Amino acid sequence: MPDGSTAYMSADSFAGRQVPVRSRTYVDAEGRIKWPKTGDGFVLDRAGNPITEPAHLKAGQLVDRYGSSGGRFTSPIIDGEVTPFNKRGLPYPENFQTYHQYEVVEDLTKENILRAFNELPADIQNNIAQDLEVFGKTIEDLAEIQKGEIARVFDSGGGVQIQFTTGIKVYEDLGLIREVMK
Repeated sequence: MPDGSTAYMSADSFAGRQVPVRSRTYVDAEGRIKWPKTGDGFVLDRAGNPITEPAHLKAGQLVDRYGSSGGRFTSPIIDGEVTPFNKRGLPYPENFQTYHQYEVVEDLTKENILRAFNELPADIQNNIAQDLEVFGKTIEDLAEIQKGEIARVFDSGGGVQIQFTTGIKVYEDLGLIREVMK
């Protein structure tokens, strides 16, 4: 890697780039990243279900993520403290994905989401509807944002993650979240 860290190339690609990983143990025999099969990266209970709770994101709260706004996972920034990279359960080197911070502009409630959606031009509404279809979700489901502890994976984890219903970009298009740092 350019910063001197060691990385191995996986067989996976993102945005036309081969994805590096920090250890060969993070990939299977075909070289694909061994993402957790269940639980979306959350700690699981004894029955194998993710332990989550509603995130209840309010105006003024900050979240961050490594990667594009097409991703659904963020971590909270609490009292200015950012979740360290080694607590996020990510397989690649820290400098592989671009770091972004977002501010919640309005409380992410069903009412605010519906109002924002209904105020959008038809073409943007259609784009959002297509994104929702990919995830098998409805506009009301955008308020179902969950948070919980990140499972131990890729020799990291233990932080808190917030899982949005779709990619962050949909919430940006609604005007409910805005990027404040990249």
